[in-house]
Amino acid sequence: MAPFIKVDALLSLLDVVDDGVHVRCVTRWRPREVAAGVSDPEILEVLEERGNFTLSVVDELHAKLYFAGARCLAGSANVTRAGLGESVGGGNIEVLVETSTTDPFVAATLERIGEVERLASREMADAVRRLADVLVTSDRIAAEAETGWLPLSRRPDRAYQQYSTPPAGFVSTADRMLLEDVATSNLPAGLEEGDFRESVRGLLAAMPLGARLLEREENAVVTRGELSEDLRELARQAGGNATGEDVWRSLVEWMTHFFPEKLMKQEVAEVGLRRAQVINH
Repeated sequence: MAPFIKVDALLSLLDVVDDGVHVRCVTRWRPREVAAGVSDPEILEVLEERGNFTLSVVDELHAKLYFAGARCLAGSANVTRAGLGESVGGGNIEVLVETSTTDPFVAATLERIGEVERLASREMADAVRRLADVLVTSDRIAAEAETGWLPLSRRPDRAYQQYSTPPAGFVSTADRMLLEDVATSNLPAGLEEGDFRESVRGLLAAMPLGARLLEREENAVVTRGELSEDLRELARQAGGNATGEDVWRSLVEWMTHFFPEKLMKQEVAEVGLRRAQVINH
């Protein structure tokens, strides 16, 4: 059980495990970590070839635990060559302390894991790898260290499709921009559509400009002109060829799609946002 499990390190462990032993792995898969090379979704292929296994993901996993029956090692070492002390130069300075599954802290951790883990699938592994590959060739990670997450595409209605089954091979410019939006969100792999939607709502609400729009109570149209300085600064931070108008148009689409109960798009002479009204029949 570790957030980071690499193929070569897993193979090293499996070399000393009898084939008749059921191997259970628990890890987490996020696009940025896979893109950084600290975690491999390809461990699923290794385990499928071996057989007699269970692989699940836990989105907020940080614990590192190694089990053999009731015996347990708990500590800091991920399943990487450096974590296991097998890399060139000897690896990281780690600690693993022997304990057991009856330890109340270990037992509580296992109980919580059992409540939230999701079985890994080939579709999940392929999706997180493709999104990670998008990040490897994107220049938006560095920019978003300054801006935070900032979607720039105008097709949020297709975001879940791109998240769950990212296209392979050549994609259009518009699809590439949406793929980068989804990949830079760094959402964990394998979310159901409802959970994905709630996660994106959380990201949008955490954006300073998104929060300002959601907090407004008056029923007035908000236009680009009112937010022009903020939009220009976001466009500057985003880099590339984005303009304040581009940022605004994208923000309108994402906010109205994911918060239809709070905001609606109004387009007369200029695209704006208006507080959504609840109509009681």
